[in-house]
Amino acid sequence: MPKRKLTMEDLTDVQLVGLKEEAEKQASLPPEHVPLVNRKDLLGTLEATRDLENEPNRGQATVIVQWPQKYSTTKIDDLSRINAADLMIRKTHKGNYLLCRTICLPVFDGGIGFLLGVEDPQGNPIYLKIFNHAMLLEAKEGEINAIMPTGTVLVLREPSYYTNPNPEVPLPYIMVESPSDVIFADFDNPILRGVSWKSKLIVYPRATTGEAWKAEALKDFKASRWLSSAICFTNSIKYGFDVQVSRLNRAEVYLRLGWNNSALHDAQVSFKSGTLTDDLKRKAVVRMVKALYAMGRYREVLETASSLEGDKLVCEWITRANQRIEEQNTGNYDWLQLFKDGKNVNFSPDIADFTGPIEVKTNSNGLRGTYVTRDVKVGELLMFHKPAFCVSLADAEKKKGDSGFLWTSLPKLRASNARDELQLYCKAVQCIWDDRNMYNTLLALYGGDTVAEPKTYPPPFIATPPLKHPTRPCVDIDVDYLQGVVLSNSFESDSWKGLYVAPSLLNHSCAPTARREFIGNAFALRAIQDMKKGEELTLTYIEPHVSYDERRFRMMKSWRFSCECIVCQADDEDGYDARESRRALRIKMNDIGAQINKARDAPTLRRLAAEAKTTIDNMRRTYHEEHSKKAGGRKYELAQPLRHLANASGHIGRADSDASFIRQSIDAKMQSLTVYGMKIVDKSLSGPLPSGNSSLPVDTSQVTNFYDISVVTLIEMAHSFKEIGDKKRAKRWFDVAIWMENVYSGGGIPVFKFRRATQLRMLSLSDLF
Repeated sequence: MPKRKLTMEDLTDVQLVGLKEEAEKQASLPPEHVPLVNRKDLLGTLEATRDLENEPNRGQATVIVQWPQKYSTTKIDDLSRINAADLMIRKTHKGNYLLCRTICLPVFDGGIGFLLGVEDPQGNPIYLKIFNHAMLLEAKEGEINAIMPTGTVLVLREPSYYTNPNPEVPLPYIMVESPSDVIFADFDNPILRGVSWKSKLIVYPRATTGEAWKAEALKDFKASRWLSSAICFTNSIKYGFDVQVSRLNRAEVYLRLGWNNSALHDAQVSFKSGTLTDDLKRKAVVRMVKALYAMGRYREVLETASSLEGDKLVCEWITRANQRIEEQNTGNYDWLQLFKDGKNVNFSPDIADFTGPIEVKTNSNGLRGTYVTRDVKVGELLMFHKPAFCVSLADAEKKKGDSGFLWTSLPKLRASNARDELQLYCKAVQCIWDDRNMYNTLLALYGGDTVAEPKTYPPPFIATPPLKHPTRPCVDIDVDYLQGVVLSNSFESDSWKGLYVAPSLLNHSCAPTARREFIGNAFALRAIQDMKKGEELTLTYIEPHVSYDERRFRMMKSWRFSCECIVCQADDEDGYDARESRRALRIKMNDIGAQINKARDAPTLRRLAAEAKTTIDNMRRTYHEEHSKKAGGRKYELAQPLRHLANASGHIGRADSDASFIRQSIDAKMQSLTVYGMKIVDKSLSGPLPSGNSSLPVDTSQVTNFYDISVVTLIEMAHSFKEIGDKKRAKRWFDVAIWMENVYSGGGIPVFKFRRATQLRMLSLSDLF
């Protein structure tokens, strides 16, 4: 680690810098015409790519984003048509659109897009790359070919034309980075009036009548090909066949896609048509209820469901909606059941979002943060939110035979081979496809240092019209900003990676005022100290117990900022040499701790305990005199070494039946809690309890951010006191563990028993309840 403060330059890969410089050099050249693409070369290139993708041991796919990704906001009616001969490389053709049709089936590029051969009405072939489309996430094998068969007519808004940096594939290409810039043009689209195609292309339409389109839609539905099914139902409606039933069926498909706004609209229109049978009316009501429920509009669920009073299924939705309203208003949840269900790695709680007394505002320094709007007590629930969208980490893992890919963004100077990030971004595209308000909400989150400032949060509500067509999103998508939001704001648990809107507005501190916990894929936030109205809610983005220099490195690398909290300021003032000495001593303590865990004889343990104590004393000397005062007692790197010392002392005490060593072990564990930030008001190890012994021996206005290790440590301390016959202190410290568990979970003793059953059995403490 460099002694000076880290900057962006310290963390930038030299190779990425070189690639960016070359990209900027190419972009600085003037636009120019290049020869048209040869059809045979184009089709051969695509076929070779297809063959490569089908190879079981293919090489890693590389995707390089060379420029800030383009997207158009101009309506198609305000654009003029151009042809392939008009295209110029290194140019975005503002004010124009390109009309083309596919001349082959699409090829997946192994990364983030589809490769296509297309031609303009003059018969001139063009190499087309479509990135970031919803089909990347939703379309199943073979479904993409059905969605985009040969002869599919596309309208590309304000296309950008590039030269290929790969000398082995020299073909220039159009790159469409925003899926909102690709319009699938149906046969009746006004833009096709008067257009004739010069070349002869054999096209095999999937269906030619409304009845046939409906049959194809049902076939796709049974095969779980949701996007293709939605398109087929749309065509059935367009041809006028069984319109309201097709619309009702499309509502169900939209529900599967998560496009609840359009599902609600379809079900409402179908229900109000007056043409449905009683059975179909019931289905329409159920689909309206499902859509409203998914959008969190629980009171409207009750209103809509009232039309089918007595229906068993609808009654179940009414019960669920009433539960959600109660949760939303009170923050009262069945925590015990949630914790039990949370043991399932795929658990996604059916809950309503609860937001406590908090607000987002900008402080006097111009920095946006989240603040409490009234006094709150330690342990108070401040948020319990489902993700806006998320992915399972298991589902995002590489499949067999998949050699992976590398996704490099030169504007952001970042490279990633994490498929979960790509999958989460695809989820973001799918989430906003049908929801203008969610898109505006995401634009209000931080999108990184290479895009515009975020919009005001929360954004004003805007009614979103239903989708005009399943292939056309309801908004013009700024993919650069959206990717930045996903990269900068996603949270990750052991099983999930997701984007949570309100939690994304919480700032970081190594001395946080709140702590997060995942229950399934739901995000719970509780205060870990008493707070006054107007104080800021913060949490830790990374593990704060790592060294200052490592924290600084990871913060700058991931989020491009340096933390200036009280802990970091105190660590910074220790000086680089002292921190390096501390780091070396911590590494030494890890080795001593490993030896302690293996040692069985008392002499070896005594030697290791003495060595551990000396090492810890030397670590203490690396902190300057005012460190504890400035950091609130927090010296995170000391915590684990103190636990190693406690283990050694405890082993000695049990081996020799020496209560003094057990007390030394308890004392070391108390010290470990203290350097984690806990304030202990009674550190006595023997003798009469202090007066007022009914109170807990800790400051109950705050707890540490280190949940698991702190509660375990308290249970171990209670057990140690019980070992030496001090049941009063054992009970007292066990009560601290119960209190702390209650603070962290809000679940009380039943939750404590459930979550700590193993430790209680192991340490024989159940009789202390």
